[in-house]
Amino acid sequence: MDLVTEHLRRCFTLCGACHTYPFSSSTAHDVDSDVEDSRIDHHAKIITSDPYVKVCVPQAILARTRVIPNAHNPVWNERFHIPLAHPTENLEFQVKDNDLFGAQMIGRVLIEAERLASGEHIVGWFPVDGSPKPDAKLYLEMKFTPCEQNLLYKHGIAADPERKGVRHTYFPLRKGSDVVLYQDAHVRDECQLPKIELDGDNVYEQGKCWEDLCHAISEAHHLIYIVGWSIYHKVRLIREPTRTLPRGGDLTLGDLLKSKSAEGVRVLLLVWDDKTSHDKLFFNTAGVMQTHDEETMKFFKHSSVICVLSPRYASSKLGYIKQKA
Repeated sequence: MDLVTEHLRRCFTLCGACHTYPFSSSTAHDVDSDVEDSRIDHHAKIITSDPYVKVCVPQAILARTRVIPNAHNPVWNERFHIPLAHPTENLEFQVKDNDLFGAQMIGRVLIEAERLASGEHIVGWFPVDGSPKPDAKLYLEMKFTPCEQNLLYKHGIAADPERKGVRHTYFPLRKGSDVVLYQDAHVRDECQLPKIELDGDNVYEQGKCWEDLCHAISEAHHLIYIVGWSIYHKVRLIREPTRTLPRGGDLTLGDLLKSKSAEGVRVLLLVWDDKTSHDKLFFNTAGVMQTHDEETMKFFKHSSVICVLSPRYASSKLGYIKQKA
């Protein structure tokens, strides 16, 4: 909780301290029960924290639970499948308090990587180091399965009998899906790139990435989903046409996406958020990387195109004001 709510709690709370500490339980039944997300002590009506848990390794956030509002003894009951191949000494579980202006650290639990890699079934209550409540504990259950023992990855997607592709992804494998590799974004006809030999005595055929992309967007009927490090709405995809322009091919990328969204096509953009770029009131900076992320976000604001700026590390975007801005 933030400083404001903390002072309010101290002013208006007349009852005694809670009898149970955060993230602890005396019986295993508490973890397996189907109670509601919020665990609030009915004998002590106080303003509590809004806790959530992050699973982290150095320089990466692997998983994050939902936030349970106003809880002093929360139960998440969440399961994650985490591909883990990171150089680290410990797997870290960070317990945080979601706040209006960001997230505050409550405490952490460290699981040694050596213990995890042994394949041991790890289960139990673990002390939350750094917590203001000395008896705070977090219930965890986990087991690491090496890749060579995982049948889903042992023989690759091609050997997958059920043809489900990579499991637990946002978009599942579907019939008709295709992946096209390009050597460059735009290749002129007179440009002679080295030949790339493929299996079966085939030779890679050079494509025109931006031109193909424009045709694909123009011909989309259901979904357009673009993820990128730099997506600029003022870019024109086709500048040297080699075939008949598709409908909307003369438009900028931003106008083309807006027109497709107006047709009823679901348009989603996930744009990398440069932390050094800002467009807030009187504070406006282009950013070190010049990716135009703030400009693109502003262009699609109040349109039917869904555009989200995603930072490399999600913790910087947990504040309410930052999310709503």
